[in-house]
Amino acid sequence: MNLFLIAHAQQSSITSLTQVESSVYRIVNFLYTTFWILAIGALVWAAILFLTAGGDKEKVTKAKKMVLYAVIAAAVALLATAIYPITYNVLQGK
Repeated sequence: MNLFLIAHAQQSSITSLTQVESSVYRIVNFLYTTFWILAIGALVWAAILFLTAGGDKEKVTKAKKMVLYAVIAAAVALLATAIYPITYNVLQGK
């Protein structure tokens, strides 16, 4: 109960555009970090599948597809990081 009260007491209302920007930046940064952890995990899992395939063509194909999808997802994530600076510059009139 005390933890809930402490968490509730720390909430503050957003009163400026800078606070909104800061909040969005923190959320995007958290999601970006989480994505990279999952992407690296997928690559490690694909490597384990490949190493334990034992010549099974189906498992090797599955591992190769997993690596391909992880690399494509990483490329999309890198491109997505460009959205924030572009949007910021457009909104600032630069």
